[in-house]
Formats: sequence, C-alpha cells, structure tokens
Amino acid sequence: MTDDGDGPGAGSQGSAHLGELLDLVDEAVVTCDRADGTIRGFNRAAARLFPRLRPGQPASTSAAAPLARAAARGAKRFSAAHEGRRLRGHLHTADGLAVWLVSQVSSAHRAEAALVEERDRSAFLEEATRRLGASLHHGRTARTLAEIVTPKLADASVVVLPAGGRLTEWHRAGPGDDRSFGEVAVERLEGVPEVANALYGLQPRPAVVSPRELDALDGLMPEEFGHGRDPLVAQLAAGGVPAGVLIMFRGPARDRFDDGDVDLAQQFAVRAGLALATAGLYSQQAHTLAVLQAGMAPEPLPSPDGLRLGAAYRPAAEALHISGDFYHVASSPAGGVTFFFGDVSGKGAEAAVLAGHLRQSMRTLAMVTEKSEPLRDLHLLNDIVLGDGHRFTTLVTGSARPRDDGSVLVEIAGGGHLSPLALRGYGRVEEIPCEGTLVGAVPDPSFSRTEFLLEPGELILFYSDGVTEARGGASGREMYGDERLVDALASCTDMQAASVAERLELLTTEWLAGRPHDDISLLTLQAPPRRGSSPRRGPKSRESPRLPERPSAHG
Repeated sequence: MTDDGDGPGAGSQGSAHLGELLDLVDEAVVTCDRADGTIRGFNRAAARLFPRLRPGQPASTSAAAPLARAAARGAKRFSAAHEGRRLRGHLHTADGLAVWLVSQVSSAHRAEAALVEERDRSAFLEEATRRLGASLHHGRTARTLAEIVTPKLADASVVVLPAGGRLTEWHRAGPGDDRSFGEVAVERLEGVPEVANALYGLQPRPAVVSPRELDALDGLMPEEFGHGRDPLVAQLAAGGVPAGVLIMFRGPARDRFDDGDVDLAQQFAVRAGLALATAGLYSQQAHTLAVLQAGMAPEPLPSPDGLRLGAAYRPAAEALHISGDFYHVASSPAGGVTFFFGDVSGKGAEAAVLAGHLRQSMRTLAMVTEKSEPLRDLHLLNDIVLGDGHRFTTLVTGSARPRDDGSVLVEIAGGGHLSPLALRGYGRVEEIPCEGTLVGAVPDPSFSRTEFLLEPGELILFYSDGVTEARGGASGREMYGDERLVDALASCTDMQAASVAERLELLTTEWLAGRPHDDISLLTLQAPPRRGSSPRRGPKSRESPRLPERPSAHG
C-alpha cells in the first residue's frame, strides 16, 4: 500500500499490515482527503490502473481523471473509460477519508452490463409507450408524460404544451409525489433559447442547459433544483409538428445527464411527442364535434298553450350524436305551433350536414313569412335541395292550432315521408294519408296537403324509418315493422305526448338489443284531455287497422 505517510497511524506496524492486506485485494483502493481531494494512498491494484498516480497529488489530476470527474459532480459512483480500460468505481468514507473502490470491467462484463442496460432501456420505453397510449385526453397525456420520466431519467420534470396564444399550459411531476400545473407566458419561454427552439421544433436533439438560464421561468421550475444538476431540455414533436417541450431536472445527489441519458431522452421524446400530438388532435376534433353537435341537435320543444309535445332522438352514429333525421317545432304568433320533420338519405356526418342545412332553411322560411303555407315551403325547399345536387330528403311540414272546444286543428303537407299515425280514442290507431314526391328528387315534384282534427286526448306521431326498420328480435335480422309500432302506439292510451315518445323509443331500443341501427326520431303532438275526463280504455290495439303498403315484421 503506497501512502504519503501523513494518514492516521502512518509509520505504525498496524498501518503497514493494513497496507499489505490491501495490496492483496484485487480491487483498486484509492484514499483521498475529503476536504481538498488530495490523494493519501492507494494499493497495488490502483497503481496498475492509474500508473501515474502519486501520493500528495490532487485528485483533479489527469492521473486519476475518472475520480476527478466523479468528485466534481458529487457522484458516488462512476463508469468511465481511462487509458483503454473501462473502469467502474464506488465511493465510501472512513476516518475522514474518501475511499474509492475501483475495478476494471472485463469485455464479458461490459457486454453483460450493456445487455442489461439495453433491456432496461427497452423495458422503460415499452412501458412508456403503453402508458402514453392509454388516454386521448390532452391534459391527462401531458401529466402522464411528466410522471413517466421520474425517477428513471429525472427527479422532477415539466411538460410545456405548444404555444397557442400569449399563455400556454404546463404540467409538473416531482420531486416525489408532488404534482402541479399552471400557465406561463410564451414570451418568458422564448427568453430561454433552448426552450424556445424546442417549443417551435428547432431542436431535434435534447440539450443540457444551465439552471441559471431557467431563472426566467420562475414558478415553473422546482425551487429545490435551482442548485442541482444542469437540466435537460427535449423537444416533443410528431411529423415535424411541435407538440411541446419536456424539461428534466436532477438533484445534486444524482449524476449529471450523460450521452446515454440524452440518447434515452431522445427516444422517449419521439414516443411522447407522437402521443401528445395525437391527444391534441383528438381534443381539437372533439371540440369541433361538440360545436357541430350543438348546432345540429334538435332544439328544446316549446310549451304552447293548448298543446302537448314530445320527442325522442337517437342517431345512428351514437358516438358522434349527429343524425340525418331532423325536426323543429316553433310557437306561432297566431297560436299553436309550426313544425317540420324529415329524414335525409344516408346517415352519419354527411347526412347530418344536409339535415342542418335544411333545418336552417325551414326556420328562415318561417321567419320571413307571416302565414304557414306548407305546400309553398316544400316547393321552395325542393329547389334548395336540388341545388345541392347530392342527396334528397323526405319531409312533412305543417301547423297545429288549438281550438276553443279543446280540439287541435292540424294541417300537414308531405314530401315523400312516412304518413303519420294518429292515436284516437279507445286506443284506435289511424294512418293519416300524406303522399308526395321526395324533396330534391325531381325538378317538378308533386306534394299533397291534409287537414284533420285531434280531439281532446288524441295524439299524432311522426317517426323516421329507423323505427320500423330497426332489426332485432331472436334472429337479430327481423325488422320491428309497422304492426309492432301500431300495437306499441295503441298501448300508450292516456299517456302524455312526451311519455309516448320516450316509450316508443325504449321499445325500439329493446328490440335492437345493442345492434347497429339507422337514425331514430319521433315527434308527438297531442290535444290535452279535458279535465276530469275518465280514461278511455276500449278495444285493444289489435283491432286497429293495419298499414298495408309497408313491410311487415311478419312478412
């Protein structure tokens, strides 16, 4: 054991015996003064690894460069190349001395260590990919991203979302279980060159920055890391489109970010950027869809005097909540209501767009005319749909006006839509003929007009073919059909308009049993029953007339 003679017990027999014992150890032992880093002694194994090492030299000398670099960053272990050898060292303390235990890593050990490290990196990236793909919520993905890198890559991390105005959102994870989020001015981010470059997609490789450079981001950076290791800034992007910035922090007890850390951070950033961009795109689409849904969904029904109204609405694309079926009921200045009910050919987004167009056109016609004229409205709408040139629609439009005797006078004009059904007294169901050409099918259409009375308690039902053509039953292929609809409507005697619509939708949904279906819409208008009148329960609905010209569930 070579020492400078000034250590504890120098020159003593015990010290000599200790030195002889340490020379027998295969692992290199280097002792340094903890105060100034001066080398106090080393064994023969250390002399072989560091042949230019001398007692009394500072540890910062090139003779022991790996020790010097580890001491400079406060690391308790290192793995580094030195004069053609791969060395691995661990720091211990004893009697006021810093004791480094250093060993040479053999080729086999290096290969094994590299394999273990690569497996660890692959497992980390695989787990990161799984967790990042678990949600399409933009904010939740950003929070998960910040959490994943701790503690594998950092003690704390901050994810900054892309700039979309004067302020942008950030999410922080660490140290420990601490979580926080907030907003930061984009101008402050642009004051840090590396962060600004990453924010705008100009920094493809992660970069190490000084903690002082992040002083402008006070409040975003964890306070306890102001004197820690230099942070690592990584760009998050997908297909060249910026998706955010990831800033990683390490405390003084950990090693600085090395080339291996930067490589792993870059691989992680590629996956994180794709997940964040995908979640951001989904959030934008969800917002756009919500706006479209709000514009295309039927408006709430009015509450006119002398009338009861009900409606049910179930789009085919239930996840989108948009439909090619459309209806609208508005109070009339002359009393009662005006209404229309239709079904655009096809389903989904394309049909919903035309349905929204037609709804706005019909509402505009109602606003610019003083009197309801259903036939005139159908001819004008036919010209509008022909101008679009892609689809056609069925439509029934009209008005309902309460009378002094409690009945309701209903006037309708039909353009190829299913004839409505009237629920009369004693559960009798009657078809109200309303024939006409499909709206938008030909330039010279033929439409029909019908006028009829609803006595107190009676009701009229408008419905789309999604009701009668709903396929279900035991085979899953049988249509609900006109007969089942008639029977179901007949069973709704003495129910209010809203309850009738809800019951018919429920029965149709039960028939479907979760199977795909066309757009389903129902609209009911009812003359309120006279006060004190007793329920009119007479012949069952099976005595009601059938609808001969439509497909029957029984063939």
